[in-house]
Amino acid sequence: MLDIVLPSAPLAAYLVVWLVSSLDLFIPILPPGTLLLAGGALAAQGDLNPVLLGTIGAFGAWTGDLAGYRIGRRIARGLAHLHPEARPRKSESRWQGWIMRHAFLALLIARYLPAGRTVTATTAGRLAHPWRAYTLAALTAELLWAGPAVLLGYLGGQFIPVEVMLGAALGGIVLTVLAALLRHRRTARRTGSAISES
Repeated sequence: MLDIVLPSAPLAAYLVVWLVSSLDLFIPILPPGTLLLAGGALAAQGDLNPVLLGTIGAFGAWTGDLAGYRIGRRIARGLAHLHPEARPRKSESRWQGWIMRHAFLALLIARYLPAGRTVTATTAGRLAHPWRAYTLAALTAELLWAGPAVLLGYLGGQFIPVEVMLGAALGGIVLTVLAALLRHRRTARRTGSAISES
């Protein structure tokens, strides 16, 4: 059962955590938080190093944040050439201003919202948020996200049998993927019915 959630070899487990944490920005149905919880439970059994696990998860997510920022910069350049006079709507303007003023808080909150990291990272890039300030805010936010996730899994692994913890983690992964698929299916239906009505 342990191999279903994370590979049993420590190096492979760390690699999976890094990959999923970084790709979560682009494929928001991947559940890196669940993997960190499961990894924390394994660390409680002595299979993984909890500090290394949290650090790898945070740096993987940070890599994704930096890539999202760069993508946002490219989008901004492309949009500037297409619509140089275009202005954002009022609600968009408010959100963008908030990100510029509170990048760290935006990144930390976005961590817990569906596709929040994607929107926040690309928006910060589009708005040309200062690079140095953004990288520091993103790194701090990801460390504050990964550390507690691993700690929670570690503490759970101390008091709850690891099989139960990993079963819950596997259930979380399955539910996350199913919810994303159902949302996609509903959106496709709405789009299809809107096209047929017009």
